[in-house]
Amino acid sequence: MRRIQDLAAAANITDTSTTQISEYQDTIFAKDVIKYMEDFRFLQNAVDHDIELIANNGKSKRLFFATSHLDVTKTKVEGDTRTFTEMTNLDSVDATPTWDLGAIAITKELVKTCAVDLIELAKYMIAQDAEQNIEEAIVTEIETASTNNTYGGDAVSVASLETGDTITPSLVIKSRGLIRNVSGFPKFLFIAPQQETALIQFSDFINASEYGGREVVLNGEIGKYIGMKVIVTENVNEKTNGEHSWGVTGHQCFILGQNQFGQNAGTLVWKEKPKFTYEYLPRFTNHYIYRDAAYAHQLTNEKLVSQLFVTDA
Repeated sequence: MRRIQDLAAAANITDTSTTQISEYQDTIFAKDVIKYMEDFRFLQNAVDHDIELIANNGKSKRLFFATSHLDVTKTKVEGDTRTFTEMTNLDSVDATPTWDLGAIAITKELVKTCAVDLIELAKYMIAQDAEQNIEEAIVTEIETASTNNTYGGDAVSVASLETGDTITPSLVIKSRGLIRNVSGFPKFLFIAPQQETALIQFSDFINASEYGGREVVLNGEIGKYIGMKVIVTENVNEKTNGEHSWGVTGHQCFILGQNQFGQNAGTLVWKEKPKFTYEYLPRFTNHYIYRDAAYAHQLTNEKLVSQLFVTDA
């Protein structure tokens, strides 16, 4: 009968730690890459698009707008000339598109020795980045609006925000009312994912799944609340105590409205809409993926923007 010590592992056994043995172990490669998800054309649904610059060599587009109601003088003395009213409620702003010229280069040697299709992946990445840049340009301009601000809880500034000053029905209604006060029509409520859980618990919230095909559902739209389309997007910027001097971490959410003519608060002026091209240059044995675009977003009526400064918890 063999003893226990005789049953022990043999000395000098060949295992995974054996020198150079890993060179004999094969790896099966997946053909697909799990793509990183990003928001795609969310805020672009809530702005006007001007394409006039595309067809000419102009550098900027001047956008005209009325700043207020014109109070026309109505008094007149019988027999005298009417009193004329000067149109002093007109203004304009210039939108100057900036160029977004991106490119990715991949060597032939790498393409021919890689298990995944790097060229198709590069096309996806460069397109996603283009859309992300446009979304960020819109948000950056929206955040400059300062006419209508509401703060969570009893805060009066971002610095005085405290834990618990989250999004609430009363805060949304108050923020919405600021647009109604200037005869605007609140249309879109943009929130971050951190505010979604609280919002869908509001009694008046209507889930998008209950629309029943009666209307078009926009990218990121989760439902409607008091007549506004609710859109969840990561492009609503996070604000922190350290970097942005907020009392606690939160998000700068906002409501965007339209006037009685259906015009939005801002206009995206295009010089060149995103164009993607590909070429292979034998001289360098490289594959090239290009992106060309030029645009600018400009607010024309900041009264149609209402900011909600809220905390995440």
